[in-house]
Amino acid sequence: MSVKAELLQILINGEGKEFSGQELADRLGVSRTAVWKAVNSLIADGVEIKAGQSRGYSLLSSGDLLSEGAVRAFLPQKNRDIPLIVLQEVDSTNTYAKKLAADGAPDGTTVIAVTQTAGRGRRGNSFYSPPKSGLYMTIVLRPEMHKAETDTFTICAGCAVCRAVEELSGAKPLIKWVNDVYLEGKKICGILSEATVDFESGQLDSVVTGIGINISTEDFPDGLEKKAGSIRADIPRAKLAAEVWRELNFCLDRSREENIAEYKSKSLVLGKQVSFVKNGVPHTAEAVDIDEKGRLIVSFEGKTDALDSGEVSVKL
Repeated sequence: MSVKAELLQILINGEGKEFSGQELADRLGVSRTAVWKAVNSLIADGVEIKAGQSRGYSLLSSGDLLSEGAVRAFLPQKNRDIPLIVLQEVDSTNTYAKKLAADGAPDGTTVIAVTQTAGRGRRGNSFYSPPKSGLYMTIVLRPEMHKAETDTFTICAGCAVCRAVEELSGAKPLIKWVNDVYLEGKKICGILSEATVDFESGQLDSVVTGIGINISTEDFPDGLEKKAGSIRADIPRAKLAAEVWRELNFCLDRSREENIAEYKSKSLVLGKQVSFVKNGVPHTAEAVDIDEKGRLIVSFEGKTDALDSGEVSVKL
């Protein structure tokens, strides 16, 4: 981690405490001149730092700065050394993370972008990713490192997003099966999990889980404005990223039964009429349950069926 990132982490965790230049230099293992340069670089980035020759340094406000140091500052102490990359721009955090996973990136490696030029959703859909108003992140997961089975990783991600948003804003989002998070009738988050397989063994090697959240986005492209929404809360992106990461790992270390139970409790579709297409035939049915495999159980024409993939629509 750079001196600049480490310095910002110290200041954020200090919560307004004043640190002398020498104290910071000692903690960082650098010269006071290096501290001074790092402070000025942070100020140039828009971080509000109180500084002076006869005073120490303290953080007035980090604003909505999205940087490596800011994200690490909000992570649990034991997780602050995870591999973390924050990019100003990338085509897709999932695409970037898949390359890292193929090169052996460890479990928990996280890629965050200020904006995506080709953000991806399920079934080839794009994910609108404007700068400053959303969080776009992908986490590399190694299945052997977690209690949860890989077929529940997306379920864990949906629960994690809901938990993080509720914790930081008080809002209570719900999950539209399979992997969209809604708030007040509009989609605020999309989740895309993609598996990579070891070519030689044919075994599952990793899962990259991408999460895109609209925090304050208002101007959506034509066609999206009626169904897309945002949290509309003053949540720093770095803080939300760290909270989602923490909650995801919490869910990944739970049992299947615990994750399915929470997933059901946060379902947007259960008890409602839904429309779907199966084997090329459109149907309307009532969503009655989610089974232990995460499949949506629907009832229609006097029978029940289990949907394990595909899209469903529901009138909200």
